[in-house]
Amino acid sequence: MKFNFLGGQHKWFSKNQNSQETVNMFLEVDLSEEDNKLTLYRVDGKIAFLTLPTAPIYGMSEFRGVLYVVAGAYLYKVLNDYSYTTIGAVDLDFDTTIAANNAGQVCFNSGVTNKAYVYNTNTSVLAQITDPAFYGSPRVDYLDGYGVFVRPNTQEFYVSAYNDFLTFDGLEFNSNGSDPDNLVTGIVDHRELVLFGRKTTSFWFAIEGTTFSLDRRQGADMEVGCAADLSVAKIDNTVFFLGSNAYGSGLVYKLNQYTPQIISNRGIEYLINSFERVDDAFAYTYQKGGHSFYVLTFPTANKTLVYDAAIQDNDLAWSVRETYGLGRDRASCYAFAFGKHLVGDFVSGVLYELDENTHTDAGLPIVWSRTCAHIISDFKRIKHKEVVLNFETGVGLESGDDPLVYLTYSDDGGHSYITPRQASLGVIGQRKNRVMWARLGNSRDRVYKVFGSEPVKTVLMGGYIDVEAGKT
Repeated sequence: MKFNFLGGQHKWFSKNQNSQETVNMFLEVDLSEEDNKLTLYRVDGKIAFLTLPTAPIYGMSEFRGVLYVVAGAYLYKVLNDYSYTTIGAVDLDFDTTIAANNAGQVCFNSGVTNKAYVYNTNTSVLAQITDPAFYGSPRVDYLDGYGVFVRPNTQEFYVSAYNDFLTFDGLEFNSNGSDPDNLVTGIVDHRELVLFGRKTTSFWFAIEGTTFSLDRRQGADMEVGCAADLSVAKIDNTVFFLGSNAYGSGLVYKLNQYTPQIISNRGIEYLINSFERVDDAFAYTYQKGGHSFYVLTFPTANKTLVYDAAIQDNDLAWSVRETYGLGRDRASCYAFAFGKHLVGDFVSGVLYELDENTHTDAGLPIVWSRTCAHIISDFKRIKHKEVVLNFETGVGLESGDDPLVYLTYSDDGGHSYITPRQASLGVIGQRKNRVMWARLGNSRDRVYKVFGSEPVKTVLMGGYIDVEAGKT
């Protein structure tokens, strides 16, 4: 019989209830199939694009065909011929956010150091913001000609001069003062400023005129705020964030116009709530191969969770990403530049390109795994005769050797697993190879886990199991 082997990240508080886990893989849903066929693909590998002389990578953004990168204590300008120029020294951190205006200025802001720098792409001059009316901000953004900032530990937000990130007017500020909730961060989306507090969120729109003015979107306030300022990110025509409110935190949301929509599932929420700290979480987004990924990393917990907005099922849309030997995924930030999907390393000064034809994580193995749902038949004893997994076979290793995958299982609810058994994916061209395991014993409650790390294309399209149900 066919069994439900594929799925997303859905491990619950009790493994006996749900042990499902998907690591370094993502789902493809084929809507042309009658039953919406599911397929698991291993995540893209990483290949070195450029190594900068300082580390780590704090932030990067493309502007007018140039990639600007903050690496360690320096700002660099990178061109599409892989060359780079050192612009100058900066005092920023992992929370670096970047915005540009129509005057050719690029602003680099850090909420940790409470410092910001502006690079003028027309004059090639780098300057720190020293205006006394600049108060620092967890984030910089841009709206209708103005740089937008949030004053730390207050309900106030303020703006720069028109098309000038370096100049500020102490009177150009406003307050989110309808609720006693200090602002956490703000982001511009669809020409509106979304202001997140810890427990509430409000929406502000620009009023056209000779001076900057914002008005509050009446009736749009949300009683949900943001638990981590750097978790806010845009993709798929909306905003995603790690939420909090007066009753707790640990849920992940996206905005559905002016309504917060929960996108986390119970397994993800349990996992997040088990972390010692979540306020340092950060996120980036990218779109590739028809998928819109929201990549949420918890540095203290050393965990990276990924939501695929292309999947309209929260139980299927989540997965875990890990870099071998590091725990969390090594990417600290993202930029699309020169037609490439680039990420920065939180350890080194290397920029990596995400590449579906690269099957290693910058030379390290990509260890993928899928742990399936419980196989139970009214807790009657089941004889497991054979498991067949539908992999794309014949992928082979470049050496000509036969790549292997491994199967293990648990008969105690997902708490412990037997010694793994291997099977072959087939040498190059061996397309009819069957990936199977036989004589798998008896169980009343079984959880299967398949995994591998061979540097080959890895595609899993489902599984079949030959079982014989007992009477007791």
